[in-house]
Amino acid sequence: MSILCILLGGWLGAISRYEISKRVETSWQKAFPLGTFLINITGSFLIGLVFRADWGMNWQNFLAIGFLGSFTTFSTFFLEIANLGSKKRIALAITYLVSSYIIGILFAFLALSI
Repeated sequence: MSILCILLGGWLGAISRYEISKRVETSWQKAFPLGTFLINITGSFLIGLVFRADWGMNWQNFLAIGFLGSFTTFSTFFLEIANLGSKKRIALAITYLVSSYIIGILFAFLALSI
């Protein structure tokens, strides 16, 4: 049952990330990768809520490992930082990196504190 929960959550999380990122990037169209930033920050908050709640192992597998594991993305995050660096936008790359870590950790902490 755990594998099925993770599989279904991962499928929904990947589709959600793709759709949200595509819509944000289409309407934003700036150098800062806002889509991935918002997804990772939201995911940090939500994973804190999931682990704070006591919904049982199947729900945690579905939400935390499956959905949020594929919804948030370090591979895209690091690729976007590398792309900013290759375009000589070093200050923006550092801002994106630092703000993502700091705000992500703060949001996860906030969710655990609720």
